[in-house]
Amino acid sequence: MENSSQKDHSNGLPRPRKRQRLIRYVSLPYDLPPGTAAIQLISDSDLQQKIDHEIKMREGTARLLSASKHPAQVQEAAKNLLTSNTRIIAYMTELQRRKTAEVLGNSVPAEGNQLPCRSQVSVSDIRIPLMWRDADHFKNKGDYRRYAVFCMLKVGTEIYDTSMIRDVDRTMTDITFDDVVLFDEIPHDFDMKLEVYCHKLHEEFSVSNTPKKLRKKINDISGSVGRSVGKRLSGLNDSDVIGNMVLGPKFELVAKGSLHLSDVDNSVRTFDLELETNSEGQVPELPLFGHYCCRVAALPHCLTQPTVSGFLNLQEGEDLSQWRQYWCCLKNLQLACWASQDDAEVCQPLLTIPVTKCTQISDADPTTCERPHAFVIKTVNIDGIFDHTLAADTKEDLNKWWDGFQQHLLDQALWKHACDGMMDLRIPSSRRKTFVRKSSIYDETPYIEPDTSSEGSVVSDLGSDQLSQMLHTLMGENNQIKGGGASSHS
Repeated sequence: MENSSQKDHSNGLPRPRKRQRLIRYVSLPYDLPPGTAAIQLISDSDLQQKIDHEIKMREGTARLLSASKHPAQVQEAAKNLLTSNTRIIAYMTELQRRKTAEVLGNSVPAEGNQLPCRSQVSVSDIRIPLMWRDADHFKNKGDYRRYAVFCMLKVGTEIYDTSMIRDVDRTMTDITFDDVVLFDEIPHDFDMKLEVYCHKLHEEFSVSNTPKKLRKKINDISGSVGRSVGKRLSGLNDSDVIGNMVLGPKFELVAKGSLHLSDVDNSVRTFDLELETNSEGQVPELPLFGHYCCRVAALPHCLTQPTVSGFLNLQEGEDLSQWRQYWCCLKNLQLACWASQDDAEVCQPLLTIPVTKCTQISDADPTTCERPHAFVIKTVNIDGIFDHTLAADTKEDLNKWWDGFQQHLLDQALWKHACDGMMDLRIPSSRRKTFVRKSSIYDETPYIEPDTSSEGSVVSDLGSDQLSQMLHTLMGENNQIKGGGASSHS
């Protein structure tokens, strides 16, 4: 056997190992163990910078929270504070995981391991149906409960929140978020978590006003409790009171759901929502229906970014010795061919060769093709079987193209239906709007105060509009500095 193999190579036939590996790979099952696409795209130093940034954001938000006067400002600041804390925990957990893997020697080098491409994934049209009692919704009786609700979406260390919808009451049949959350560099085996957070609204006072009210009450009663006691009470600082208080309202996790590659679709679909229970085993007061609707779209990079490009020679006509050189680009399920590299930027390709899941690539038959470094692309579709014979100029170019074809077929195999065509990937708008639906969607969607005297003099003079502007500016910088992952506007 060994002599036979050497004899074939001496006769000029290319070794079939690498070529056969490509065809064998395509015939393998497309499901690989979860986590095989994990790759360290963010360095440890960048991750540490994100942690430092979120800590600064948390400190700034806490100051604004203590200075907020209106309930809407307090709730928005508390929501942003919760999001920052969640990001910090995720970043620190990822750093710890990397350190542990490094100590145990489990780090897998990226070089020499062919992994599927990453993708952009967007989530939009999030709607959460509510299930009020008949007396509450239709007869307008019962407790007039109101809630503030928002969602948080997570993929690894990429965490984004939606806008918050306030005054959710019994007049609403569902909660609709107009946000579009866009993630980038997402692996094919992603596990996206959607979490619903809720805060029951009360006739609450802002944190900044509480110390003032306590101080006034203490001053009023200090004269009636004796000079020594009254002097100690009136000497309390605002920071002594605030330091023992919980800043802002508390948002509780009331439900969560999961989204995967199998949920990617061009239309809105319905998914299960798992209700959380409190320490007493009770479900949340917010009457959730147990399902939620959203649209999950994916756009793998192999559809938008070239896998490989360069010059190839194409055999044309019945004359086997007639070849023509093209500038070729492998992208979006096809090999596009132009007369020159400059033409690729200004005009449509002269020829396109499909490279899909039904494509086979093999060595050219040496009896019909004497040109070296040649291969055949065989495409089977409803119109028939089509063969194209191409050749690279050098062996290095041939290996480059062969690896590119293997990568492109691997991407299609693992991204499955998301690679059948380019989905309409919605982009987050520069300005988020909150939309509250008053009609039912059941027929539309198939079932399936200041801390110290020095700081207080500055903060207390801020108007409500100026304070809101500072809060939006602070959170806007958060989205700009984060970078690297998904795009969303908090």
